[in-house]
Amino acid sequence: MKKINLIFLMSLLIISVSAQELDEDFLNSLPDDVRKDLENKNSLQGKNSQETYRPYLYSSKLSQTEELLSLKDRLELDLLELERRLNSGNDLSIDKELKLFGSDFFNTFQTSFMPINEPNPDSGYTLDVGDVLKIQLVGQDEYIEEFNINRDGSINLPDVGKVIVAGLSLNEASQLIKSKINSAMIGADAFITLAEIRDVNILVSGNAQNPGIYTLTGNSNILHAISAAGGISEFGSIREINLIRDNSIIESLDVYDLLIEGKYNLKKRLRSGDIIFVESRKSIVTIDGAVYRPAKYEVLDKQNLFTIIEYANGIKRTADRENISLERILDGSLKTIPVRNDIQFKTIEAEDGDLIYVREHPYRQAKISGAVLKPGTYTMSPGETLNDLIQKAGGYTDNAYQFGAIYINEDAKLINEKSKEILYQEFLDNIIAVSQQNIGGSFDLAPIVKLTEELKNTETNGRVVVDLLDDSSINLYTVKEGDDLFIPEKNNVVYVYGEISSEGAVMYSSNEGIEYFINKSGGFKKFADNESIYILHPNGESQLYRSKRNIFENSPRSQVRVYPGSIIFVPKALDESAPRRLAAQAYVSILGNLGIALASLSAINDD
Repeated sequence: MKKINLIFLMSLLIISVSAQELDEDFLNSLPDDVRKDLENKNSLQGKNSQETYRPYLYSSKLSQTEELLSLKDRLELDLLELERRLNSGNDLSIDKELKLFGSDFFNTFQTSFMPINEPNPDSGYTLDVGDVLKIQLVGQDEYIEEFNINRDGSINLPDVGKVIVAGLSLNEASQLIKSKINSAMIGADAFITLAEIRDVNILVSGNAQNPGIYTLTGNSNILHAISAAGGISEFGSIREINLIRDNSIIESLDVYDLLIEGKYNLKKRLRSGDIIFVESRKSIVTIDGAVYRPAKYEVLDKQNLFTIIEYANGIKRTADRENISLERILDGSLKTIPVRNDIQFKTIEAEDGDLIYVREHPYRQAKISGAVLKPGTYTMSPGETLNDLIQKAGGYTDNAYQFGAIYINEDAKLINEKSKEILYQEFLDNIIAVSQQNIGGSFDLAPIVKLTEELKNTETNGRVVVDLLDDSSINLYTVKEGDDLFIPEKNNVVYVYGEISSEGAVMYSSNEGIEYFINKSGGFKKFADNESIYILHPNGESQLYRSKRNIFENSPRSQVRVYPGSIIFVPKALDESAPRRLAAQAYVSILGNLGIALASLSAINDD
């Protein structure tokens, strides 16, 4: 059987015309997307020299073949380079755009603070000068009054006198005040709350975004101070932020405690004169690949590399744990340190600039559906073929139609997409050419414009023609990640469409030719092109059948067979000019390699 491929079916018309403006009425009759593309292409052509413009069509048999082979070669080279990197462990493709984990933490905080007039701190809040207590007395004498904490740290209570509360927690101060009141007044009880919280002036220093003196409330902590200063600078540490009081570090903040472990250990409230100092960032380690949270991480002194894996939320189930790479700067150059598995990282201390790459296991996922015993998604080892996939699925059912198998491959989809783009550009060139010259009279471009628009807006499917009846053939197809194999059930009809009297399905009859099925469909319509009939076979191959033998054809008509599930398409006849030949290209492309339009009908069941 002669297989007609998209790239070998483009017989093209070369017409010499001068670049000029396209007819405005003609342009206005076109769909918007096609019209804009035509205008852009014609504009570019007009910018060329004043020499005669010859709109050659890029994908002649030779040039298109070269284009696709070049694309195939590039894909293969990319795969080989990736395999080389994975095997060598050198020059790994680390994502340079990975962000430092936690670097945007302070962006979610407000950057300025207003005084809190009615605070509600916890009972552990430490009182100091400037705080205001509200005391409600109940008993023989009743009152509600507010008392400022004086410079000496005391408040003056009626009938009680001076009570020192500065330095005490709110709970401790409440107990002390109640004790004093009970001693001085029989039958009295007191309720103490914080009416107004003091302001504090603190210094934010070191590698903060905006170092300086800030006024905050006495209920603030390190987080509030850093947020008020705009966060951490690009040189600052998010893991070493210290609260300094009286020249001593009394508390430290490690943002990773919050983000990774969910620990909030800040207990100290700020006081006037406190210093918040942001240390310089020290070591950064990058981890990428098969981990749940790839990123750059700041590490502290003496931390091992296994800690970084924990920061990254662990290694994925699909990771190859015995194929992990560590790249490190040694003696001024990047070196690879052999690592057998992730556990070994517990013995290696982290160093600034370390790169950890956890590779995915080379297994890949492929889907099989339709007429097999156990359809589903299967994990395939490197080198396993379509035959292996079929065997994993338990083999075929009794009603399987292997010849109609639909095999979808991502690599093929890329090539299909490139082919479609090339063909579309050709159509635009030809529309420009034939619209600028009146070749042998008038002709109608509408069918070509319609086909061009359909071609532009149709998605490619990446179908690969495969013969599952040939065991040696299917053992050559190595399964790739994302492959999809569909096995239809047996189909005993032939579909006939286009310029025939009655479109639809005709019962299959063996040893019958194309004419038989067309006659069963009522024969040709008046304007049918019975010299160019297109057949799409269930396996995805397409053929052109000419009722009149062409002297250039090598094979006899008898070789054009019809199979159960085949689609016969009879196009509408056009004149003998370029549009007719362009239509032929479009029909074959739509029915063949691009797998659009009627091609999907091959999978229809007889419901």
